[in-house]
Amino acid sequence: MPDKWWKRALLAEWPGRLAAIMTGLLLFQFIWWIQKEDGLWLPETVTVVSGTLLLLMAVQMVPRLHWIWRVILSFILIVGWHALYLNYHFVAVKLHTWMDGIVWLKENFSQIAPFIWFSLVAWAIYAFTMWAVQAKIRIFALIVVSVLFFAIRDSFSVIFLWPQVAGVLFCGFVLLMLRHFAELKQRAPVIWETIIEYPAALAVPILFIVAITLCAGLISPTVDPILTDPYTAWKVSRGEAVPLLGKGISVSTTTADASSGYSRDDSKLGGGFRFDYTPVMTVETTYRTYYRGETRSFYNGKGWELGPAEKKLPLVRVNGAPLQTDPKWNVSLLKTKEVTQSVVMERPDVFPVLFGGFATQQITEINKGENPFQQLLWSPRQAELRFTDKNNYPKDYKLVVQTPILDEPGLREVNTNYAQDPAWSDYLQLPQELPERVKQLAVDITKTGTNNYDKAKLIERYLAEHYPYTNTPDESKGKSKDFVDRFLFEVKQGYCDYYSTSMTVLARSIGLPARWVKGYSSGIAPVPDEIRELGVFSQFGPDIDPNAAGTYTIRNSDAHSWVEIYFDGYGWISFEPTAGFSFPNASPEVTAVPADVTPETAPDEPAMPVDSGTDHTGLWITAAVAGGVVVLAVAAFLLYKVSPWKAWLTRRRQASAVNFNQKIIVEFEKLLRIGRRKGYSRQEHETIREAVARWSQQSKWMKAELDTVLLLFERAKYSQASSTEQDYVQLSQSITRLKEQMK
Repeated sequence: MPDKWWKRALLAEWPGRLAAIMTGLLLFQFIWWIQKEDGLWLPETVTVVSGTLLLLMAVQMVPRLHWIWRVILSFILIVGWHALYLNYHFVAVKLHTWMDGIVWLKENFSQIAPFIWFSLVAWAIYAFTMWAVQAKIRIFALIVVSVLFFAIRDSFSVIFLWPQVAGVLFCGFVLLMLRHFAELKQRAPVIWETIIEYPAALAVPILFIVAITLCAGLISPTVDPILTDPYTAWKVSRGEAVPLLGKGISVSTTTADASSGYSRDDSKLGGGFRFDYTPVMTVETTYRTYYRGETRSFYNGKGWELGPAEKKLPLVRVNGAPLQTDPKWNVSLLKTKEVTQSVVMERPDVFPVLFGGFATQQITEINKGENPFQQLLWSPRQAELRFTDKNNYPKDYKLVVQTPILDEPGLREVNTNYAQDPAWSDYLQLPQELPERVKQLAVDITKTGTNNYDKAKLIERYLAEHYPYTNTPDESKGKSKDFVDRFLFEVKQGYCDYYSTSMTVLARSIGLPARWVKGYSSGIAPVPDEIRELGVFSQFGPDIDPNAAGTYTIRNSDAHSWVEIYFDGYGWISFEPTAGFSFPNASPEVTAVPADVTPETAPDEPAMPVDSGTDHTGLWITAAVAGGVVVLAVAAFLLYKVSPWKAWLTRRRQASAVNFNQKIIVEFEKLLRIGRRKGYSRQEHETIREAVARWSQQSKWMKAELDTVLLLFERAKYSQASSTEQDYVQLSQSITRLKEQMK
């Protein structure tokens, strides 16, 4: 038939081809992991390495190609791929001296460096993995190591890697199946030829099982985990939050009541929520801050409401000028850091306030000047920008913020007693029904504090360290009617509303004026440019300021609440009691003391001028590395070819070869044991041949099979000739038929 040649070419060595594809897919799981790690690789590196893997897989599809030609073809394709992707242009240099050769090498090779090194390493890893998948034990080791790596990295990061675990398991199981087929082909070629002739007999059941498994997994309901992984248990035991943001984990509706987001009614707190990662706004800021919305001062035992005085506070029209400050707050000692913020709303929601850092000094622009300020009111007492319309919420606006600089030594000097001053009653208010044990806990926590600031920090630290964070607190443990009492003594777990409300109440219990604040935490920022430029090697460079300027994305999941406590002379200072969160306080700048250069320390000699010639250091290092790789490759090849090593490998192969004589003897002895149970026993005075002859007379229908088995057994046990695999297969088939006839 004319189509025989392409069929043979297509089906030739198909297990090896499929193994090459599965190996490449397994390595792609690691590339997809690297893509999820911000700043680990440049996008160009991911592209060239991915293309390299695809080319290596394509080369493995070429049938009956000698390994030397396969290596040469792979190298040519890899270099050509880099030249094409990186827009390589050949640079001609006239070669007169060896230095001209170095310049030529630098001008041409530098166009594809350093990306070519990543691809060559990927090639080496692919070749090693192809070797590893030639044995079942190595495949098992590869699966276990890969799954452990992804599982550990998933637990210790905010990236979600379970799809990579599933990919590793799928590729690993296919590789194990292919390895099993390869061994079957070697040990039982007759059976293998039957499978090749009728592939559907094996392929259909396998595909059916895979399809049933996939369907069962797709239609099965989501089940929350029963056991806690060790990392989460360890974090919870320390009272720290486990980072769930960005991991794509959805919580079932049976354990959470609503999606996260900015709340409109805080009069009754509690319950659970699902993380919603929908963007709300992006903020370009010169310093990282929280984004303040509203404050509440009246605690009703279940949540927060506007107090009687707050409902009557005077409001001021906003006109673009600097905003008024409330004369009630003494900020004569406070130093601030000016921060500018540009807010762009990503959703059409209408909020009751405009969000910005604390404390807002001026709003300079709304909707790029198209919409003036007539819908805005300013509350000096609460430092809130209130939006009064039900529609047309600003799409973008710009703010000037004066962020307090945290002067801890100065704050420790403030020990004003507010408890006897009626003017502070709104910020010291507590329900009459508040259990006494809450007030006693506040006293116990702060008994070592010698000033108001240290007492506030003791409360903040106690809550963050003793209560684990969760978005689904178990409210069934709570019996108390008071929200704070229920959290502190019964539920003992929760999220920001639990922590912030409790700190406000505890602070008020010892006479510290406090108010509850809600808004958004800092959100997430893109990877800084310096990290993207340096890639993974940026970890060796200077530290990156976590509060640096940048564009931050604020999501529904960043909705948050915290606490502000008043200190005379400094105004309202923010505190963050929620486990796993940290407030971006501005610290005083430390002025470096100039070094005193004395005559003794001054240099005796002038500095030597810097050589302006071409620096070939990087090229020499590159050439040295390349030369080392070549030398190692040649040494490995020669070691493989030398006689002692080759002889040792031959002996190892011979030692592991299958001894079919022994296997035939073992199978025959198994038949004797089975025959004894079926009534075909051998007498003590009988030889094997005499016993078989008697059984043939007893059951004449088994004579042909018994004669065949006896002949193969005697030749294997007593002859000097070696039995073949064909003999073993024939014996096995005869024994199978004898077992059926003995029933």
